[in-house]
Amino acid sequence: MRRKLRAFRQEGAAAVVHHNRGRPPHNALAPELRERILALVRDKYATFNHHHAQEMLAEFEGLPVSVSTLRRLRLEADLPSPRRRRPAQKHRARDRQPQAGAMLQIDASPCDWLGTGPTLNLVAGIDDATGEVFALFRAQEDTVGYLQLLRQVAHRRGLPLSLYSDRHTIFFPPRDQATTLEDELAGRQPRTQFGRAVEELGLRQIKAHSPEAKGRVERLFNTFQDRLANELRLHQIPTREAANAFLPGFLRRYNAKFTVPPADPNPAWLPPPAPAELEQALCLKFTRVVGKDHTISFGGQRLPVGGRSGPNYARRKIEIRVALTGRFSYWYQGACIGAGPVVAEPFPATDRDLGHCLARQKPPAARPARPLPGEAPAPVRKPKAVRLPVTPAPDHPWRGRSIAKRAPQR
Repeated sequence: MRRKLRAFRQEGAAAVVHHNRGRPPHNALAPELRERILALVRDKYATFNHHHAQEMLAEFEGLPVSVSTLRRLRLEADLPSPRRRRPAQKHRARDRQPQAGAMLQIDASPCDWLGTGPTLNLVAGIDDATGEVFALFRAQEDTVGYLQLLRQVAHRRGLPLSLYSDRHTIFFPPRDQATTLEDELAGRQPRTQFGRAVEELGLRQIKAHSPEAKGRVERLFNTFQDRLANELRLHQIPTREAANAFLPGFLRRYNAKFTVPPADPNPAWLPPPAPAELEQALCLKFTRVVGKDHTISFGGQRLPVGGRSGPNYARRKIEIRVALTGRFSYWYQGACIGAGPVVAEPFPATDRDLGHCLARQKPPAARPARPLPGEAPAPVRKPKAVRLPVTPAPDHPWRGRSIAKRAPQR
C-alpha cells in the first residue's frame, strides 16, 4: 500500500491502472496459429471430438494445444464437438418401504477386505425401511452364500415379504435356459436353486434393472469398504473365518447407530418355519434315477443309496438334498431314505463341481502291509493278460465277397 501511495503521488490516477493492461497475455496463442488450428478443425478434423482432435494436432500437425484451449476455440468459432453427450436422465428416488421386513435388498461386493491380498465377497442384505444390515463373508459370490444370508435373516428377524436383487444368474435363470418336459407340462418357468428356495418359503423376488434401482445396498458397500475394511485391518483379521466371527459385533454397532425408524411401526417380517423345515428349504436339491445296483450318478461319481437289505429303489426317481452344512441326504416321496457323504465348506452349488469336491476328498487307496519277519509274503496276483486286437488278412473272407471269391495267387 505504501508503494501504491507513492506511485499515486508521483503519477496521479494513472498509477492505479495495472501496467499489463492492454497487453496480450504471455501464454496467448498467436493470431496466425489460432487461424491455422481453426482451419484444421473446420475441414480435416471436423468429425473428431475435442480430445481426439487435440491428439491428432499434437502428433501429426506439430501443434501442442491443450484440450481446454481447443474446446474454447471451437465454441468461440461456433464449432461444437461432433460427439454430443447424452443428457442426464431424470431419476426420482424411490421412497422407503413403510414397514420393516417389507423388502430386503441383497447383493455382494468383491474387495480386498482384509488388506492381505485375497479377494473376499461380502454377501449383504439391507432392510429397505430401516437400513438394518445382515452380512457374511464368502470366498466368492455364490448360491450357498445367499442361502446362508437368508437363514441368518430368518433367525434374527424372520422372513421378508420380498427380495430385491439384480439379474444375476444366481437369482434368475438365463433367457436361453432350456426347460424340462415336466416343467412345460406343469406350466412352470425355469428357476435357479435360490429361486426354488425362495418359492418354497413363499417369498417374492423382484428384479432390478439398474444399479440405481437398488442404490441402498450399493451405497452400503461404499460405506463398508471404508469403515469395515479399516476395522478389519486395525484388528489384524487374517482369515475369512476370523472376519465372519468379527462381523456380528461390527454389525451390532453399525445398526445401533445408523438404522432409522420405519414409517409404520408394525413390522412385516413373516414368522419363519420350524428349524427342520427351514433347513430343508434352504438347501441344494437335485433329482436322480437310482440304478439297478442302488447307486446314482452325481457329478461323475457313483454314490450308494440305501443298504442291501432295505427297500428296493431301483429305477426310482429320488431327490438329493445338500444341506448348508455339506451333508448329503436322499429323499423319496417326501421321506428321507438315507444319508450320504459330507462335502467340506465352502462348496459350490452345481452337481458337477460338487462331484469334483467329493473326488478330492476321497482318501487314497491303502497300500498292502509289508510281511513281518519270518512270515510268508502274501501271494501276488498276476494281472490279466490284455488281448490285443487281431487285424484280419487282406484276403480274409470277412473283408468282403469280392476278396473272398478272388482266386488265390500261386
